[in-house]
Amino acid sequence: MFPVLIVVLIGDVMALMFYPMLNMAPKELPFAVLSLDEGAETPQGEINAGAMMADTLVNAEVPEGEDAAPIKWELFESQQELDQALANNELFGALTIPADFTERQAMAQAGAGDVPSVDVVLDNAKSPIAATQMQQSLGEVFAEMNIPANIEIINTGDSDAAASSPLAGMMSQQIGVMPLMMMSLAGSIVLTRIFPKKNAASTGGRFAALGKQLGYAGVLSLLAAVTAVVLLNTLVGASAPFWTTTVFLWLASFAVMSLFIGSFNISTLLGVLVVVFALLCGMLTAVLPAELLPAFWADWIYPWSPQHFIGDGIRDILYRGAGLWPRGAGGLLALGGIGLALAGLSALISGRSKGSAPERSDEPQSAPSLA
Repeated sequence: MFPVLIVVLIGDVMALMFYPMLNMAPKELPFAVLSLDEGAETPQGEINAGAMMADTLVNAEVPEGEDAAPIKWELFESQQELDQALANNELFGALTIPADFTERQAMAQAGAGDVPSVDVVLDNAKSPIAATQMQQSLGEVFAEMNIPANIEIINTGDSDAAASSPLAGMMSQQIGVMPLMMMSLAGSIVLTRIFPKKNAASTGGRFAALGKQLGYAGVLSLLAAVTAVVLLNTLVGASAPFWTTTVFLWLASFAVMSLFIGSFNISTLLGVLVVVFALLCGMLTAVLPAELLPAFWADWIYPWSPQHFIGDGIRDILYRGAGLWPRGAGGLLALGGIGLALAGLSALISGRSKGSAPERSDEPQSAPSLA
């Protein structure tokens, strides 16, 4: 009976981890459309084919049988506005219609030139998987419209270390995230067992045990960060800058360890629940954006998943050359704050059962009087 339970448990764990990847589908990916087309005078009057194309994309109806369109097109008014949105990591990509689009289209129809092309950029730093998927699908869409599309993937980082496939890109990020999370979990469990706060007889003793847990967590989280960076650079050749990536992953690991330590200190059941939802359910949020995830993961797991913030930071460092405070650092700081708050709360809660000895004061007791 026990082996069967183990097999069932392993199956459930694998289902939680890989369900999002097996059921991912693009939903309303934010894309920009910028028409620079100046229009042209034709025998039918003034025509602006670029503006008409942009309007068609922005107001396109949801395909029949689907809850949402794969792409959510947003009209931009200027190149500066578009560049700022891309720099702020707000878009998965952008379509730019050139200034002479209508004029060249009219010439092509008259047999005096080639069909005009449009320019498409896809942001690899937003999501390498989405960029690769959209490169193929958008190419097919514009081919059906008989419009040549110059598709370029931007923010690819070190070209020598660039992944050759979506799976390779996903695994390169997971090599940095998964070992970090597993080492953080193992360290948290060990520290809450070596320095159990429930054995302390007073509030001061529980805070002392908590201080030891967090102090050693600072050391173990640094070790986890260094290990993750070494694995990134040796196993997948990510060319991650050592100190920048190490400092970020140190913050990430300590935040995660604080969350686990605080949860396990309050109760084992709470710790297990946090591990299930934060570690198992959230594992693939490091590489899959919310717009590719199933609804439950997108709405309830992704917003607070540690892996989501860690993945954002790793991509910002690898593909955008971010410094010591990349994207995701703020979210990790907030999670770490929640963990420290839970840890502090646990120190105020006595871990002794009702039948145990009462708390004793840490104040030295004076000798009884002989008078």
